[in-house]
Amino acid sequence: MARLEEELDWERLGRCYCSEGGEAFFPPAQREAVRDAGLLLASDVAAALAGRDGSSLYLGAALAELAPMLCERLVLGRGVVAVNLPCEETDELNRALDAVSETLDHDLGTIETVPLESLAGAGFDHGWLVSVLTDPDAFPALHDELYERGGTALATGRGDPAEDRQRAGALVGGLLDALSPPCLLTTTDEELAILKPACERRGWRLESGGHARLSAVVGDPVRICRAVRTSQRQPTADGP
Repeated sequence: MARLEEELDWERLGRCYCSEGGEAFFPPAQREAVRDAGLLLASDVAAALAGRDGSSLYLGAALAELAPMLCERLVLGRGVVAVNLPCEETDELNRALDAVSETLDHDLGTIETVPLESLAGAGFDHGWLVSVLTDPDAFPALHDELYERGGTALATGRGDPAEDRQRAGALVGGLLDALSPPCLLTTTDEELAILKPACERRGWRLESGGHARLSAVVGDPVRICRAVRTSQRQPTADGP
């Protein structure tokens, strides 16, 4: 993590998160806070996955996911598939990961941009979906709804709720297609409002973890939940 912090172009990352950000968006104190939050989440993930010889799918993998992904790969020796859309942040993180991998002579992995449907049936025993469905750029209307910001000064005031929910449903469906219960699912309290009904429609029960940890960068409450199969999947016409 220390080598990655040295290698990353923080000015470039700052512009990814804020058009007027630059390096000022990630001053040293903020970098330290992101690192500390990431390491605490990594500790939680390590404790939850201890003794499980499986693999994890990180959907929407970005800066905040580096610590838990590296913990799984390097400490637990688990398989890790990290997926995100092609974007400048993905490019910068992969550049830094490749550079540090070469320096340390150890494969740190990269963030892939493969279609989510290509991972269907992979049988991951841990899925990660944190602060993706609340992203104000990707899901502006859902952001306002899940954060209960509609009509407030913090609302984006953009997007179509039905369209956002349809796209979010497809994304969640792709994630669940790649998992195999019983499995763990790490997500935020806000996104549970989408994930729980989607699991129920498949005949899964999603049991929320009792402990929440604030995520890096965004500061959302993150829980490690357990998904178990309770019945056969019920076909529905309104989503995955």
